[in-house]
Amino acid sequence: MNIIFKAFCNSWVAVHPNPIGVIEFIGGALYGTLPNICYAHFLHTLFEAGYTIIALPFKFGFNHESIAKTLLVERNEVLAELNYPQNIPHFWVGHSLGCKYVILLEAYGAIMNQPSLLIAPDISDTKDAVPFPGLANFLDKINWGANPTRKETQALVQNSNLFNLTALISFDKDVIAGTKNSPIDKSDVAWFIHELQDRKDGHFLAQEIPGRHSEVVGIKVSNLLLYLDLKSGIFGKIKTRKLEPLALELLNKLRQHMLELAVDGTEVNSTEFMYRVPAEAVNDI
Repeated sequence: MNIIFKAFCNSWVAVHPNPIGVIEFIGGALYGTLPNICYAHFLHTLFEAGYTIIALPFKFGFNHESIAKTLLVERNEVLAELNYPQNIPHFWVGHSLGCKYVILLEAYGAIMNQPSLLIAPDISDTKDAVPFPGLANFLDKINWGANPTRKETQALVQNSNLFNLTALISFDKDVIAGTKNSPIDKSDVAWFIHELQDRKDGHFLAQEIPGRHSEVVGIKVSNLLLYLDLKSGIFGKIKTRKLEPLALELLNKLRQHMLELAVDGTEVNSTEFMYRVPAEAVNDI
């Protein structure tokens, strides 16, 4: 089935004719400005599996709280246009910096009972985005730097009782988000695994596969994948890729666990997918 993205509000949306769910996707700092193009193959695979895709683009900036709020408002406007029934399940999928926006929305309670899949999560400080230490320090000093910082973002996650329907995919050659075996003070991947894997009543799924940080970025050309990150080579064989099958497997497991929680009553509202987020939740960000 061919995927066709259409402009809805400020987003790119591929409407599935018989959706099993809706995926809100947020990409990385550079690729996330054109998610429908840069993540074409990955999103096509999710679409073929039955999901309507809302690809939420964003402009680069350091005020991550403000950007997260803007993305949430944008998502709600798109949903209003789609006019789907309120009980259709919603999933959030992020890559790299896009994961930070998903994390902030959940930490602030703006999205609840909506599973999230974090791919190579990056919750960078200013110094990680600006290659000049002096400039990064100056931006932080005048409060123009990354907000919230990595440490502040970690505190939000630690103080939240959510993140009970979360999955994570990491890559063994990732030098940006890190790997599962890296020190937790140097790897966002290792930190999230350490923080979420033993949470009471949680259902955290994590798996590491071969690849680099931008493994998810690519455009299908015949039976090959054209990588936009040349460090990964120019072309890769689609049949040997592990990312897309794993992403679908984890999304399915999150869905099943969500249904189990609804049956045993662990989460009273686990089947009440929030079609519209309350205004007070948006204002709290």
